[in-house]
This record gives sequence, structure tokens and C-alpha cells, in this order.
Amino acid sequence: MDLTLRRLEALAHPARMAIVRLLAELPDEHTAYDPRCGTAYGVCFCHLKEKTGLSGPTVSHHLKLLREAGLVEGVRVGRWTYFRLRPGALEALGHELLNLAHHAAKVSTKAV
Repeated sequence: MDLTLRRLEALAHPARMAIVRLLAELPDEHTAYDPRCGTAYGVCFCHLKEKTGLSGPTVSHHLKLLREAGLVEGVRVGRWTYFRLRPGALEALGHELLNLAHHAAKVSTKAV
């Protein structure tokens, strides 16, 4: 399946969109950082579970689909995994949609 289509399908679900919105708001007071360089790891699973009000298995399922679509990544630190948006993933999707819109606009003006 095309990556763009997988990303659009992933974002079409309200719970996954809520998770993406939470991750887009980072950093916040729940963000974990690498103490050596200050790079943000992301937020822990429990924060996403708490903020969305969903069960653990449901959040895990949605994170799996977001990871498979290339929108979210997990960063392992010891025994913990922190989640964050993949750099550039949303921008790439936005550019693809914008290119489609520009193409459609050019085609529609030629048809007139």
C-alpha cells in the first residue's frame, strides 16, 4: 500500500488523530529528555493513555498503526519507550496533498 494512503488512513481515525495532536504539542511537562544532550525523547505510553482516556491495548493498537504509517516513532530508553512524531512525516504528507491541490487547480483552469 502507498505510504501516503497509509498515512491518510491512519489519520482518519479520531483516536489516532488525537494521539498525533498530543504528540504535536510536545514538548510539554510530560516530555522526557536525554540528560546528556537535552534531546526530547517524547512522552511515555501512560501519558498518552491518560490524555486520550483509552485503554492500554487500544492506545497500543493505535500507536502500532501510526508507527506502520511512518508518522510516530518509539524511542527506547532502558526499559521504557517514549513516543514522538517522526521528523518530517507530517510535512511530507502535507506537501503531497498541496502538490495534488496545485495540480488539480492547474487542470481545472485549463478546462475552462
